[in-house]
Amino acid sequence: MKFKHVPVLISLFILSQTAIGQETSVSPYSVFGIGDLLNRNDIEQAGMGGISMGPSNPYYATSNFSNPAANRDLKVTSFSASLNSHTGRFNDGTNKATKNSTYLSDISLAFPVGNRARAGLGFRPYSAVGYELATTVLTDEVNYKDKFKGEGGLNSFNLIGSYNISKEFAFGLKVNYLFGGIKKTETISTEDLALYTDYLLKTENSGFQFGLSGMYTKILENKKRIDVGLSYTLGTKLTSHIEDITTTYSLSGLSPSNIDTVLYSRINGKMKLPQSVSIGATFRKEMHWMAGIQVDYGAWKDFGFEPKVNPLELNSQFRISAGGYWLPDFNSYKSYFDRVTYRAGLFYETTPVKIQDENVNKFGFTFGFGLPVGKDRDASMLNLGFELGSLGNTKNLPFKENYFNARVGFTINDVWFRKRVID
Repeated sequence: MKFKHVPVLISLFILSQTAIGQETSVSPYSVFGIGDLLNRNDIEQAGMGGISMGPSNPYYATSNFSNPAANRDLKVTSFSASLNSHTGRFNDGTNKATKNSTYLSDISLAFPVGNRARAGLGFRPYSAVGYELATTVLTDEVNYKDKFKGEGGLNSFNLIGSYNISKEFAFGLKVNYLFGGIKKTETISTEDLALYTDYLLKTENSGFQFGLSGMYTKILENKKRIDVGLSYTLGTKLTSHIEDITTTYSLSGLSPSNIDTVLYSRINGKMKLPQSVSIGATFRKEMHWMAGIQVDYGAWKDFGFEPKVNPLELNSQFRISAGGYWLPDFNSYKSYFDRVTYRAGLFYETTPVKIQDENVNKFGFTFGFGLPVGKDRDASMLNLGFELGSLGNTKNLPFKENYFNARVGFTINDVWFRKRVID
């Protein structure tokens, strides 16, 4: 590896460290479980509805961390990073509010190792908690105000590898190191009495998650091809340091006074994350177009803590996605826009969140563009991705969120580890 490549590796580490403390969620629905399960697709896959089980780049020059086996045709070193800006508009049927967050959504580096093997490492947020809610309970004797606040989430460092068994079959492995803290607070106050009660639940979590993947490729006539990919992530138990604190106090001006700790417990436990599986298929004409469909399932009904802390009931997650890309003429010298990759897709998802036996469902439409930059031979791109979607409803649920995601990122490709012919 040449010395000029070392700054890329250093920046990968520095950017991931900077991203660990970022605010990634503004949704009240993140109060449940480990919060919002963030889109773990890269910007190209996200622009096509989230399909990720096959190669998502017409030049096969972008890494795939969702299905490492789909890197079978990666022949260059690929460095990618992207930012996501999320704007949510919330409506409870009476009131409306708008919230925004911007964060580093992924950063990765992948490269070939010999003729058959591929490897890569990366960072991305895994889940996010970020909400502030307040309700008022009116009774004949006293009025109560209940405030809820949550912050934090899980992050993920990723290590992947794959091996091309034959021209048709490839096998992949992934190891994720998950870590992060989640803090949830409930404050109950009584009107006119200035008496407050705080319930604090804080967890610090870390551990490994493992996955297996595979891909089958069938080459057809007229430069057409079918890819079928499968990815399975094993369930795991993260180590959790759990603090559960209940305090009462009154206010003297703006400062708490007469603080009394009613309950304090600190235990070492486990956070159980469920298994998940994804299967998808794509049909493409080389260097021209691709269409695909994918199904994802996560058994989030099995989520929980050991010992049990603040028990809750979650659904299993189910998602179906469809999308693809179109590249008019990759070799055009007359029109730059003929060399742009155009992406679009849509999805429908039943999230793990369930409120009073009512499922919280999500659906959206996505689109994006891959703008070629740099040298023609390296297929480097400036990528733009957009998502318009809706979560929940105001008929049977507390509120509805209409949201807009805008992502911008880049993929820089080069040839590393090239064996010199002449010194």
